[in-house]
Amino acid sequence: MKVGAAVAVGSAVVLVVAGAFFVRSRGAVDQPIAFNHSKHVQDLGLVCTTCHLYAETGTRATIPNIEVCQMCHTQPLTESPEEAVLVEHIQSGQPIRWQKVYWVPTHVYFSHRRHTSVAKIACETCHGPMGEMVTPVSRPMVKITMDRCLKCHQSEGASSDCISCHR
Repeated sequence: MKVGAAVAVGSAVVLVVAGAFFVRSRGAVDQPIAFNHSKHVQDLGLVCTTCHLYAETGTRATIPNIEVCQMCHTQPLTESPEEAVLVEHIQSGQPIRWQKVYWVPTHVYFSHRRHTSVAKIACETCHGPMGEMVTPVSRPMVKITMDRCLKCHQSEGASSDCISCHR
């Protein structure tokens, strides 16, 4: 049987996932700007939700766009060539084409708000120590698998009923 195939069992339908990753494996990606999380988190004290909007209030968090970056970077603050590229994007109105690293299949319902605000799970639990990174994120630091999610749900007393996450 193939991974992901649906098999009718009585009146129930069982989805065979056999360890398939929730996060689509794409290999490493190249980011358009060498963003330094450590500079912003460790040195400046910013929290994830300063730039990743809706991580506490919405289903999906956002990848920062130039409107978020221009809150601080309308003019260069340093001599960094990467910041110069960022400011150029802001001044020209050109979006930054960040490459998405984390993907959740369309049949999986995931709410950032439910995990961050309701369950009080720290971003680092699922995304790893991003705030320490000095190089751009090119691949997931933590592999998000069904097994990993189920273990967390079980240890935290959250529902492990299939319909809670699978639509």
